[in-house]
Amino acid sequence: MSIASELKISFKEGGYLTRLIYINAAIFLAVKVSLILCTIFNVPTSWIRFIEMPASLSVLIFRPWTIISYMFLHTEFLHVIFNLLALYWFGKIFLMFFNQKQIVGVYILGGLGGAVVYLTGYNLLPYFAQSVPNAYILGASASVMAILFATVSYSPNYEIRLALIGNVKLKYLGLAFLIIDILGITATNAGGSMAHLGGAAIGWLYVVLLKKHNIDTSFPITQIINFFATFSLKKPKMKVSQNSNFKTDEQWNMERKSKNGRIDEILDKIKKSGYEQLTEDEKKELFDLSNKK
Repeated sequence: MSIASELKISFKEGGYLTRLIYINAAIFLAVKVSLILCTIFNVPTSWIRFIEMPASLSVLIFRPWTIISYMFLHTEFLHVIFNLLALYWFGKIFLMFFNQKQIVGVYILGGLGGAVVYLTGYNLLPYFAQSVPNAYILGASASVMAILFATVSYSPNYEIRLALIGNVKLKYLGLAFLIIDILGITATNAGGSMAHLGGAAIGWLYVVLLKKHNIDTSFPITQIINFFATFSLKKPKMKVSQNSNFKTDEQWNMERKSKNGRIDEILDKIKKSGYEQLTEDEKKELFDLSNKK
């Protein structure tokens, strides 16, 4: 089986966490190869701005799709590796408490929450006023933070084992990420830090609403997934056709008896004279009768 076939089967049979990872990886490879080719042939790469999300509202209004596309987009190897590893690790823990479709809902909601905080910060805080025209964001980090903090909110004392550190409760890991992002608001990746905080808030709020009010905010996204899943699994209508080769039990038994009788005749001849004494037609007939179902 080829690698492509194995990946196709893995994508089809794997859960939604696997599919999210594959989609992110595939988009990264496609975009990265395209950027490399553009660079080699001296072709402008400004097209990347049409899938990154801009901080400028006047630009965003003409590129509304970037609110979704940015959360699946990576252009740097270390960025995508870190995000996909985090998505896998935290996603596995998330799935201990929630179902496969909810992880997609929280992923999307976290990305949207990150986008809202990013846009709000850049357009309302004076510190970022000069940066707005040239500021863009990309990456799954906000979505991953939502998945992490949904798990933190649901089971804060769940422990994971970290190399060189030992067992750490999720609430302390989440707190460490929060501190890093708060301290990074005025750093070079300020937009990313704000998006992370937005994703974390969405993940936390998701579980609060689910636990206290039984409101699953991922439900609309789950319904969309169900619609497309049902649509793709629709089977063609069965057609009834008449078999012209149909035989009754009596006809079938008569034919089988005749075939067995002919085989016995040829086998008797082989027993008396040997296989080499058969004619070519008899050899062919024996072969055909022996293999006929």
